Amino acid sequence: MLDLEWRDQRTVRIADLDRILGRSTSYARFLAHELVRKGWLERLRPGLFRLIPANRGREGVADTNPLAAGAALVHPSFFSFGTACSFHGLTEQVFSEVYIACQKRLRPRTVRNTRYVFIDVRQDRFFGFTDADVLGEVVPMATRERALLDAIDRPRFAGGLGEVSRIVARSAAKLSWPALLTLLRPWRESALVQRLGYLLDLNHVEVPAPERQALKSLVRPASKVHLGARGRWGSAGALGPWNVVENVPRDVLLEPTTQKQRRVMRPIRHPLERQESQKWTMPIRNWKNALNQFAVHFESRLPV
Repeated sequence: MLDLEWRDQRTVRIADLDRILGRSTSYARFLAHELVRKGWLERLRPGLFRLIPANRGREGVADTNPLAAGAALVHPSFFSFGTACSFHGLTEQVFSEVYIACQKRLRPRTVRNTRYVFIDVRQDRFFGFTDADVLGEVVPMATRERALLDAIDRPRFAGGLGEVSRIVARSAAKLSWPALLTLLRPWRESALVQRLGYLLDLNHVEVPAPERQALKSLVRPASKVHLGARGRWGSAGALGPWNVVENVPRDVLLEPTTQKQRRVMRPIRHPLERQESQKWTMPIRNWKNALNQFAVHFESRLPV
């Protein structure tokens, strides 16, 4: 274990233990189980463990940084979508899940009570990320421009289309237009450029004329796309700028929706009726008083 720590090896596999010990695989699994029990290793997934450094103390307290564990789950990979948008300050929403872009189709996995969601990204679009220091741990993180494009491309991993629209508005002053165009050209998807241009105009983001013309050049002629997923928002809507069908209400895109409490109108009662109801709700001491009250009330109702 000291040798692994000296070599700054953050993770260890069963095959690594097998190679180091020169014993059988079953013994390597047994040793890994014992090291987990004694606080030297932390199990991330079957066959993969994370080394707990000696400076964590005798109890072997594991690192609480969720990105440190997520970076070791799959290779190659990088954090993007809502996770990267939060890191770059593009959203105020707190995501309970950690989103990892990778080149495999994997089911979500829960480690340390954190749910990791793996999003399959094509190999020719596996770019736009760099190393970032997150709480003392260096992990692969999408750039600000790549996180924005991923959020527009798959809004369900960034809080929904309404939150994506607000992400576009917040990123206006932080975007690098050359870096954005550098990502969009090899991406080669007209629908992504059209939705980006529509959201930029909707949120009144000032786009320099050369960059606007460059974005327009990436749109296929006569390409028409829906702003939101038709399964969620339907297909009806006016044809807006950038040849985008506006099938999502604008109040969803421009401001968070708040559900107002429904006011229940109660009938207005006459003051004398309120007095009668209050009189009958007073506590009754005995049956004799109750009968006297009933007789007085009954006589007052008789016609003259």
